[in-house]
Amino acid sequence: MLCGAALMTCVCARLAAQSFQIVWVVVGEAEANVGDRPPRAGRHLFMASELMTFSMKNVKVSRIDVSPAVTEITAGVRLCVSSLNIKAYGDEGAALESAPLSISVRQDQKQKLTLTRERNDICVTPSAAGEYPMRFASLLPARDGTTRGAQIFLRVAAANAAAAAGTASVSAL
Repeated sequence: MLCGAALMTCVCARLAAQSFQIVWVVVGEAEANVGDRPPRAGRHLFMASELMTFSMKNVKVSRIDVSPAVTEITAGVRLCVSSLNIKAYGDEGAALESAPLSISVRQDQKQKLTLTRERNDICVTPSAAGEYPMRFASLLPARDGTTRGAQIFLRVAAANAAAAAGTASVSAL
């Protein structure tokens, strides 16, 4: 009987460990910025014919850089993709103009991010404190057939905690 209980505990623990899975959902597309122009972002930003043109020109993406890698904001503050510096590079290390990227967020965090899509931008306004990753992945392959990407983090402080910290520092003076 003791052996059966131990086996059942082991099976339940294994099932519990397997039931948690992080799911990423694509929320839109972005275009790597060219020069000083901010990146564009939106839904269905690229037509299939545009992606085919990149493919026919044999454009390969070897690296994606997004900065800042960590952005600290307060809950309720809006952050837009156009405020980021997004660069895509080819095999020779040269920046690629208008490289198409997908933007993904974690499914379990999507509602808290409060996504809004404008004509040429995607913005988030986190409603709760926490750390929220966003992924940018190339829609074009690298030379080896894999795709390249970058991940950034939004570190969000509670709105009342930021106000309390400001009050505490003022009262300390």
